[in-house]
Amino acid sequence: MLNILALFSIFLTIHGYFNPMNQRKNLFTDVNCARIPPSFWCSNDQLTKTCGFAEVCNRYSQASKNQKVRLTVLYESMCPDCQKFITDILYRDVYLKFGDFVEIELVPYGNAKNKNGTVTCQHGEEECRINKYESCALHYISEPVPFIYCLENQLRMGSTLDQGAPKCYETLHIQPHISDQVIHCANGKYGDKMQQEDAKKTDNIWPDKHEYVPWLVFNGVSLKNAQFFIKNLPSAICEWYVGDRPPSACRGIGNTRRKNLNNVCMND
Repeated sequence: MLNILALFSIFLTIHGYFNPMNQRKNLFTDVNCARIPPSFWCSNDQLTKTCGFAEVCNRYSQASKNQKVRLTVLYESMCPDCQKFITDILYRDVYLKFGDFVEIELVPYGNAKNKNGTVTCQHGEEECRINKYESCALHYISEPVPFIYCLENQLRMGSTLDQGAPKCYETLHIQPHISDQVIHCANGKYGDKMQQEDAKKTDNIWPDKHEYVPWLVFNGVSLKNAQFFIKNLPSAICEWYVGDRPPSACRGIGNTRRKNLNNVCMND
């Protein structure tokens, strides 16, 4: 009886019934392409070709090649989290490291309300004043991100607008005729017009409306599920930028991820 069972077991093994390698092979060759997350579609040439994603991936690649990633930031000037994001992440991690690969648009309106042309801000009248001032600065200063960073950093440290703005003009060597234009705009009707335009930009983001600030819009698309990138913008830029010359700052990101992995056994 034992010999018969042994022979039967050998027969089953020979024909693959008890072969764990066959089971593993079936697991990884019978991939259901309809179950693959869209973020994976263009990540691997073999996967793209096998699952028929080539057309959409090629269309994205051709439209995006050597084009800057467009990043729109909705914020408000006296929001502590906005100040922290602009000073600690946007300026240092994105503008300084990826300036040639990212087009940054700042919209200083945030959670304000616009009723019959009158703007009411979440943090009071002073925030409305600073929002308008920054709208004017964004319009007249040719390279405005360092100025917004400087001013938001000053506000974060407790300075007022009237204390912080002159320091930033001096630090960044902004010409007096430019600062005069900003001040004149902020004190007049043109500044109000700038804020109305920023209100429209904020209200018209698509498809998801903002629920808080800071809020990020990527390449003109506003998605609630994309807001987690706020903590890891460099990785998002490295993944989405398509060009002949990848950002040099991307070179260390893979190694950084590898070093930061915990609770794994690396395949060396």
